[in-house]
Amino acid sequence: MTIPRQSSSAFRALTRRLSALFAASALALSATPAFAAIQDLLPLNSASPNYASVFGGVKINNTTPETDPFKAGAEMLSAAYAYLHPQSVVYNNPAYRERLFVLLDHRLGLAASGSNLRDIGWSWQAAYAYLLFKHHRAAELTPARIATYEAGLAANNTAIISEKPLIYEDGVLAQVWLNGDVRLAMSVYFAGQALGDANSLALAEKARAAIDGVMTKTALADGGTRYVGFWGEVASYHEDTVETFIYWWKITGSPTAKALLDSTLRYSVVSNEPDGFTEQSSNIAYKHMYNNRHNEPACLWKAYLYDDGYNYHFGRKVETASSTRLLNTILYQPSRQLIVPPTNVGVFFDGNIQGPRHRSATWGWIAHGRDVQNGGPEQLAYSQPQGYDGRMGGKATFVGAFALGPIANKTSLKGALDTVSIEFKETAGVDTDYNRGTRYRFLAQDEQTRVITRENFGTLSTTYRVSKRTSSNATPDWSTGATPWVGHQLWVLTPERVIGLVQIVNDAPATIYGLDTRLVFTGGRKGIMGSFLDLVYDATAKNFTFGALRAKIHAASYTGSVLQQRIGISDPNSTDDFSALVRINHLDTEADVPRTFAAGAARHWILIDITREGASPAPYAINVTPGHASFAVLQFHEGARKVRIVQNLGANSRSYTGSFNVGTTYASTSLHRSWSDVVSPLAVVNNIATVTDTVPGHGHMIAVSSAQPADHTNSFRTSATVFP
Repeated sequence: MTIPRQSSSAFRALTRRLSALFAASALALSATPAFAAIQDLLPLNSASPNYASVFGGVKINNTTPETDPFKAGAEMLSAAYAYLHPQSVVYNNPAYRERLFVLLDHRLGLAASGSNLRDIGWSWQAAYAYLLFKHHRAAELTPARIATYEAGLAANNTAIISEKPLIYEDGVLAQVWLNGDVRLAMSVYFAGQALGDANSLALAEKARAAIDGVMTKTALADGGTRYVGFWGEVASYHEDTVETFIYWWKITGSPTAKALLDSTLRYSVVSNEPDGFTEQSSNIAYKHMYNNRHNEPACLWKAYLYDDGYNYHFGRKVETASSTRLLNTILYQPSRQLIVPPTNVGVFFDGNIQGPRHRSATWGWIAHGRDVQNGGPEQLAYSQPQGYDGRMGGKATFVGAFALGPIANKTSLKGALDTVSIEFKETAGVDTDYNRGTRYRFLAQDEQTRVITRENFGTLSTTYRVSKRTSSNATPDWSTGATPWVGHQLWVLTPERVIGLVQIVNDAPATIYGLDTRLVFTGGRKGIMGSFLDLVYDATAKNFTFGALRAKIHAASYTGSVLQQRIGISDPNSTDDFSALVRINHLDTEADVPRTFAAGAARHWILIDITREGASPAPYAINVTPGHASFAVLQFHEGARKVRIVQNLGANSRSYTGSFNVGTTYASTSLHRSWSDVVSPLAVVNNIATVTDTVPGHGHMIAVSSAQPADHTNSFRTSATVFP
């Protein structure tokens, strides 16, 4: 397993921190009091601001079922607690019981007929509500209802367990769809306890083992949780995961669930901007800007559980008398600190993405170093590392950037770089999936990614196979998704810019229907959040303007048309035009003319520079070694520094020697390596610095000439130092 590296000592430090985290969690849990039976209702805190209105979301005296499955699930849970809980302000009110029956009759009636199965919106709440009702008020259930409800629960249980034997039989972490699978597994467990027969109890034990022994191993290093495979979840999914695991822990007392919750403490402060933007460019290709939920409820619950001031900053606005969230009442704690996170935090290492992240008041970027096809360094903290490949398609991008401004339409986003890569068109016809690709191929597999993080800059290099894999239902053999195309990307990220050399080459004969650079910008999601931002292209200067973002094409190996298309960021919905897909130097034609290339004949590259409004593109940027099969070398100058970065494109070590003119502007020049902690000063003779070293396979090194002392040390900051 290849792990994207920070450096050897940084990696060891990360491992030590992870080990300490799990040791601390185990110590804390050793003192956890015994939990009551699962049929016992969780205590309510009458001091909570929403105590009097928590059950206001139950539509009493309404005989029409809720059609939205997620709203139905939330209402079921609230109705059950409203009617059954002695602390409820509407305890024993039959209107709440009748509304619960309306909801259960509808959903479990459908399930009993074999439809509406494996639905994450309502399944666990229905099972739990029936378990509670059967335990506390069995006499109020008619035989007909019991028969329907139990038939529906049994059918749902069988469908859930049989769908994913890798999780429930083999304990494979890599296939877990966390925010969905934990809800479905909870349904099986609670239904099994309610049904009570041997088969149902056996399925319930499989579900419990999957939650406590598999799904609880999905934590990332800086508080994130995984999506399908080893992707990080978007913020709204993380909220659902936290909510579900809190219920599981509170109801069952699971110590591993509590440890998972403990580990998520830093997620929001790392991923959420203080002024209303949740960064999602480091997440999966088709969930960016997915909805307008920014994880505030989960932040509030963590503030209650841990008295964490950062989480209370993000979560306090949902601590209101109008909130109908049941967990607000269950978890409420009156004494909480408040810490406002800093706006300008600069560059730090984000363990969730295993790469550098930058944040200022109006601008930020990420470099996604995590290999989403393997478990990453967190797996070292567990006794049973997972060797099974991830089952989700690979990355659409390795870098992202965003510009911020005043909040409007639920976000402060004023433009985000969502995707950048070179793509090819594999088959003729109209593209139907702008985010994962059905005809155009751009997703990565088998990546070899390396990063460097410093206090003032970050780097990323990667070599990967372009994949045709787009689904989570793929076989574990990744070679079946391989194409004859290899991607190389080399990026330098500074407070001023994100600048990169992006390449693609075919290592076997290939016939394609198009080739271009794929660039995707987004201003949000229409009908959800954000705004329409004009995309303007200056063909003479080769500059793009999108909201407050700027993109400059410094040079490219080929020419062609520049096509612009307005798209939806989460799906190709024609009504969502808040995003823009740009195909630069597009070689496709309307006639879909096939082009055949001999092996190695189609090496193409582009040098692109991303800045924000008010910043200028680099005054000098070149591809030093165009067409070179062994090394990629990018050189650029900016106001603060002069840089040369060298990437080994192959798997074998190679020696490199090259010189560049640093002039007399800066006092110091140093060399940083992706494979070593050593930072070496470089001698400058007649304004020339010579870069020389043996570069390991897929490694890179960067020479920096600047007057800033931090540019010449191996120091970097982590989330723990930025947000103590």
